[in-house]
Amino acid sequence: MAIYRMAGDKEDLEPIPETSFGEEGVLERQDLQRILRKKPDILEPGLFVITEEFSNWQGSGRSIDLLALDQTGRLVVIELKRGETGEHMDLQALRYAAMVSTITLQQTIRVHQNYLEKLGIEGEAEARVSEHLANTESGEIYTVKPRIILVSEGFSQELTTCAWWLNNNGLDVTCIRMRPYNNCGEVLVETSQIIPLPELGSYLVKVREQEDEQVKAQHSGMGQFMPGGKVFRDQIDLAGTEVQTELKGLYEWALGLEGQELAVLSTYKHEAKCNLLIGIPVGNNPSLIRVIMDATAIRFQPAYFKKYAPASISRMRERFDIDILGYSGAFNRRLEDIDEELLEVLTDAYREANGLLADDGDGE
Repeated sequence: MAIYRMAGDKEDLEPIPETSFGEEGVLERQDLQRILRKKPDILEPGLFVITEEFSNWQGSGRSIDLLALDQTGRLVVIELKRGETGEHMDLQALRYAAMVSTITLQQTIRVHQNYLEKLGIEGEAEARVSEHLANTESGEIYTVKPRIILVSEGFSQELTTCAWWLNNNGLDVTCIRMRPYNNCGEVLVETSQIIPLPELGSYLVKVREQEDEQVKAQHSGMGQFMPGGKVFRDQIDLAGTEVQTELKGLYEWALGLEGQELAVLSTYKHEAKCNLLIGIPVGNNPSLIRVIMDATAIRFQPAYFKKYAPASISRMRERFDIDILGYSGAFNRRLEDIDEELLEVLTDAYREANGLLADDGDGE
């Protein structure tokens, strides 16, 4: 596939000559890897880079070029090659995928923290990882069967044959070609996904998702997410009579937020578990709090408060001695401890997240 420049007064198309990264002095690690770690969306929307040059294992001097999470929370091994054939990168990536398939969430957070400190990037690893996972359906990291993304100027027939075979046998391998062109001294880069073919991508994704849902359900006890709060409301009548009043009150309060377009409600249901997610109307509707029916509590999401409603953190600390940033991941408060005053502050938090409340607190 060539790239053309429209010449003259839209009279002709002139081909832009192909080049190579080698000819242009583009290095694999110092240049390509650095660019892709900063802009992983070049490869796939929603990729979250955990670290680079990962080699946390004994007896091997090799390392993963980039380790990431995709927008479903699944671990992704990314391997880069500057040459025309991508020789042996498939075998390397398979070994790496096997090695990281047992990594835990806490190990992932530690690895990401080291990465942030190495590059001088601001932020706390736990909050960053939690924020990414909170936007996924399961809210959990999935490492049992990592995905593989291979990036190269070109791919040999042996490699593409291997990638197709691996995909047909339950793995998830994507091959992305980055082809450079020289336009009068300016280097242009064309990216294209060659495996799986875009025309078949949605079909393969559906097949893979069905397989993954079965594995994930066994691995993490996943349930189902549904828009709106009706399912949650129906489950309240099945809850114990001693908590029904509090649950109904919280549900009515959440409906009020939704009616004012301050929140978007959704329900997570799995067997006896039923949660009401009270999201804000941005992106994937991140929820500042969730109502956890089986735990008879509301759950604060510190990462989202810090990003969208920082002034409310100070208000809760000052008025209720609640320091949600002092907790790892999430913080629960029992239903019997929730009163009108706290709900008033939480309402202000949703107003703040929607840009309707002045930040008169200290923030965080």
